[in-house]
Amino acid sequence: MNAYSLSHLSDHILLRDLSALVARDRANTASLVAHIAEVDARRLYLSAGFPSMYACCVEELHLSEDAAFKRIQAARCARQFPILFTALADGRLHLSAVCLLAPHLTEENVGELIAAAAYRRKSEIQQLLAQRFPQPDVPTLVQAVPSQPAPGQVVTAAPASMELGARPPEVLRSAISAVSLPVTLRMTSARS
Repeated sequence: MNAYSLSHLSDHILLRDLSALVARDRANTASLVAHIAEVDARRLYLSAGFPSMYACCVEELHLSEDAAFKRIQAARCARQFPILFTALADGRLHLSAVCLLAPHLTEENVGELIAAAAYRRKSEIQQLLAQRFPQPDVPTLVQAVPSQPAPGQVVTAAPASMELGARPPEVLRSAISAVSLPVTLRMTSARS
């Protein structure tokens, strides 16, 4: 019998098993994050021949880059705030929640932020954090961008064969300096 063929299960059993599997997955995730935290703290990845915990997770454990990054970030944060292991295990927080909260957690606010983020979707936690930790407005960047030449305007350029830094012949130099391309200013917002 195929272990992944579930069509023979009743609706009630299927839903019961699904809930049990999710609970087990949460407990396993918390345990995995705790193991990563301890291996990382002891730097055991070095003796295994890896330069970082990330490299060990990707190359040895075959986690995706994203999965490795999230679990390591959660592990490092949970070592500092062990209540996060419990919150992961009991389902109050998912892995993405821990990663979102990590940069904002302090000894003073950890309990409050976990309570506020408990059982919330990622987008709700992002909104919560944006309200509690507002970012400054993005500075406006003014940048000169060459615009297209007007119809019928002739643009003269140096020959493609000219070496960089070489001076154009006197005839070309006067033609090039006579051409003035219009410039358009484009205003954009940039976040650093």
